[in-house]
Amino acid sequence: MEIVFRQFVRLGFLFGLLVVLCILPFSKYVLSIGQFILTGAWILERIDLDKLQSFYRLQTRIRLIFLLFPYLIYLMFLGIYRGFQEFFRNKPALIFSSIILLHIVGLIYTVDFDYAVKDLRTKLPLLLLPLFLSTSGAIGKKGFYFFMLAFFIAVLVGTVLHTWKIVYHEYVDIRDVAKHVSHIIFGLLITLSVFSLGYFILKKKLFPMWVKGLLTLVFLWFISYLIISQSITGLAIALLVLLILIPILIFRTKNRWLKVGLVIVIIGVTGGVILYLRHVVNDYYTVLPVDYSKLEAFTSHGNPYNHNFHVKQTENGHFLWLYVNDDEMRGSWNGRSKIPFDSLDLKGQPLKFTLVRFLTSKGWRKDADAVDKLTQREIGAVEKGVANYIFMKEFSIRGRIYEFLWGYENYRLTGNPTGSTLMQRIEFWKASLALIKENWLYGVGTGDMNQVFQNQYTIMKSKLAPEQRWRSHNQFMSVFIGFGIFGLAWFLFAIFYPPWKLKRYDDYFFLVFLIIALLSMLTEDTIESQTGVTFFALFYSFFLFARKSKEVI
Repeated sequence: MEIVFRQFVRLGFLFGLLVVLCILPFSKYVLSIGQFILTGAWILERIDLDKLQSFYRLQTRIRLIFLLFPYLIYLMFLGIYRGFQEFFRNKPALIFSSIILLHIVGLIYTVDFDYAVKDLRTKLPLLLLPLFLSTSGAIGKKGFYFFMLAFFIAVLVGTVLHTWKIVYHEYVDIRDVAKHVSHIIFGLLITLSVFSLGYFILKKKLFPMWVKGLLTLVFLWFISYLIISQSITGLAIALLVLLILIPILIFRTKNRWLKVGLVIVIIGVTGGVILYLRHVVNDYYTVLPVDYSKLEAFTSHGNPYNHNFHVKQTENGHFLWLYVNDDEMRGSWNGRSKIPFDSLDLKGQPLKFTLVRFLTSKGWRKDADAVDKLTQREIGAVEKGVANYIFMKEFSIRGRIYEFLWGYENYRLTGNPTGSTLMQRIEFWKASLALIKENWLYGVGTGDMNQVFQNQYTIMKSKLAPEQRWRSHNQFMSVFIGFGIFGLAWFLFAIFYPPWKLKRYDDYFFLVFLIIALLSMLTEDTIESQTGVTFFALFYSFFLFARKSKEVI
């Protein structure tokens, strides 16, 4: 009976782990259910059945009715105590989970306890997942492969669902197709899947050829999806991981021809990316010449154009504020759209500005004739805040680069970063550096991050829209601001010490994950959201603490 119970509980634990792995690409809410299953199974694993049986035999039926439940609670707490004793003996897992200790210490000098408690609740996976995965039975190779294949299938289903929304334009911003999970985190999941699939495909005798053929199709689809979804972050991190891994492989391999091939690959990839970026940037900054003495003064309807010669903003090489007649655009637009010309588009931007940019991107004048020429699909795109016809094209990486360049130029000319993710980050980092300078020793505490950032934006007289005045978008800066120089030092130690102690820096899966996670932390507050902290804590613990053996590069 005891063996059956232990097997049932073990299956429950593995099922909970499977739920967390497979739900991560879909929903932050169901993640909690998976972690509850893990918690329950972990506790049941540690119940002393011998004590329970002895207690049962020694009690009368009446006493059993009143005492059995309290005794079960006692055994559960005793099992939890023993589990933590085992956890405290596992120094690498304990040190990694101590990241949450920083947030507990930060309560000492925080003011906003409501936010601090919420933040601690979000960070719980940093304690629970290392605790569960380091103190339960280790997973063998076959079990590990099974979990990874299940994870690939979950990510695959997610990409198919998102692609359906992209094809049928069921979004305002393409980054919103992953509604319940951040598009950044989803991009990280795909990138991790791509490199994990690469290992399974190239590893000899791991799977039969027909399975490798299917995995290759999934591998190619994931790369295609990063392009389809215009995931600049996912593509950039995937490229950087490749450029980091190749020198490691060159150093470790003894095959001369493989070394030569890898060198050619790294030179070709780097050169190709640089040439493509150079071409796109040069194309963006190519401005079509204008003879100001020959500008027409009136529209085809006899109304005067407004020509602003002083503002040099361009869209696809055309000057933005030449040949403008607001009244004609207003009348024509209001006759074709339910969103008024003088209101905001669905992204919250002034619709007039979006329309002017869109018409300019096509090389058209900003008058009634131009608005009348727009197709109904283009009208819908402007309503959604699409400011350049290039952005409507499917698989337009060029369009995303144009967005970055437009944001840079607008920020340079006006000082307003609103609407550009890259320029907003620069503003976030400016605020972060100022806060680090003021609070470099102890930080501001666990709960006060939001308040100090709002105060800093006010001091800076930032032109960021109030609803976009966010935190660092750099995890290392966030930790520095929250807990000071010593907190940052411990945070880095807690990440880098465990794999060194366990000699896992040569483990392919852990190394790939760690590179992906650290790169994401340069531009994101990766562990400040539920999905982000679960992604980090889950795969760190799964690859480092839960496996019997490693996959050496």
